[in-house]
Amino acid sequence: MTRQRVPRWRVGAVAVGALVALGLVFASPLLLAATVVPLAYVTYGALSGVPDDAAVEVERRFGRSTPAPGEWVRVELTVTNTSEATLADLRIVDGVPEELTVAAGSPRRALALRPGESATVAYDVVARRGEFAFADPLVRLRPLSGAETVTERVAAAGDTDLSAVNPVRETPDRHSTLLRAGTHPTDSGGEGLEFRSTRAYRPGDPKNRIHWRRFAKTGELTTVSYREERAVRTVLVVDARAVGHVTPRPGLPTATERCAYAAERVYEALVGADVVTSVTALGLDDADGIPVGDGGLPWVGGESDDAVGTARLLFDAVRAAADEGDPAAGPTATGAGRGGAAASAAGGSERPAADGGTEQVQRLLAQFPPTAQVVVFSPLLDDWPVEISRTLADREYPVTVVSPDATDRTSVGRTVAALERDRRLAALSAAGVSTVRWHQSESLEVALSNSLTSVLS
Repeated sequence: MTRQRVPRWRVGAVAVGALVALGLVFASPLLLAATVVPLAYVTYGALSGVPDDAAVEVERRFGRSTPAPGEWVRVELTVTNTSEATLADLRIVDGVPEELTVAAGSPRRALALRPGESATVAYDVVARRGEFAFADPLVRLRPLSGAETVTERVAAAGDTDLSAVNPVRETPDRHSTLLRAGTHPTDSGGEGLEFRSTRAYRPGDPKNRIHWRRFAKTGELTTVSYREERAVRTVLVVDARAVGHVTPRPGLPTATERCAYAAERVYEALVGADVVTSVTALGLDDADGIPVGDGGLPWVGGESDDAVGTARLLFDAVRAAADEGDPAAGPTATGAGRGGAAASAAGGSERPAADGGTEQVQRLLAQFPPTAQVVVFSPLLDDWPVEISRTLADREYPVTVVSPDATDRTSVGRTVAALERDRRLAALSAAGVSTVRWHQSESLEVALSNSLTSVLS
């Protein structure tokens, strides 16, 4: 606690001295009587102060303790006067972390509280991926005269840490399984449960696949072929290239940060459903501790013993790449055009050919298991991920693209970028690729449920 006297009444003291001197010099009772007014102010300032028993309690509550990056979180700070004195001038400032941006309201307020009375300070912050600890709020008390200040940090009860990511080690919600788990049917015949066709018996065919009823009726040996089922394997591809290190407006998380968050949530759901899930990332320069696959890219195999821990390292590496710039003052998404400046800045200006003939695509495909469904997480700010997704779809991989929106339409350049992204999404849909449009104002679960109803389990 810091208690300090504020010399606010020096002018009154000077006025008292001047009037007394003039009254004595000129022997004027009127001037001596006039000293009563400034003397009253000086006396009031000297005697007034903050009561010694003045005390407050503070409680902080978050509207959501684990929001998605980019969501607005309501913070409510309740202040209670626990003393017997009236606090005529109470000023409070909450300890908002520097990394978080206040989107609405204000974390500071001036109050007047009677004994036992409470008041609430409410404001909204924009969540960013990671865990952020709020500092204790700063409280300053003053009397009406303002002649003294008492400043103290008061420990806040209630919520202190705001987390915008669910750690991979946590048990995921079974209801949040985003992709179908288990097996999926194919168009090829083989072992399975669903009838597909019959054909003439061939020597060596298993006895359990002979159509014995038909043989009893017609005397012909035929073999039943079932629709082949394959175990579902999933590959998550996170676009961490520099082209995605942008944000619609200052204070919001970057597109790369939201891609990492979405990929981590999907990974949790799939692992919780016992789906073999591998993870890779594009554009990572520093991937210490993460194994490299056959294609030379960071690769977390779904069957490795420490897959979950290694996946966490990969997501942390993507987050570190997203944090290279300051989101509060970082660049915003503007039009880059087809294979333009944005792709060049990302180190991916080499556009894949229609047949996937570039070295980067070949390296990526070299790591994929032959039977896998692929989920690509990219803001689609250039054409590179579009061509990769098309190549995967052409090779009969089921592909889904989850695309956080990093554009707005507040200027000509940003409008062009938004239209370019819309064109890329339309091109993906035309190529048979499922797309998820994740807007800043909605949660990931809402975006997935609205766009992936056909593959939700």
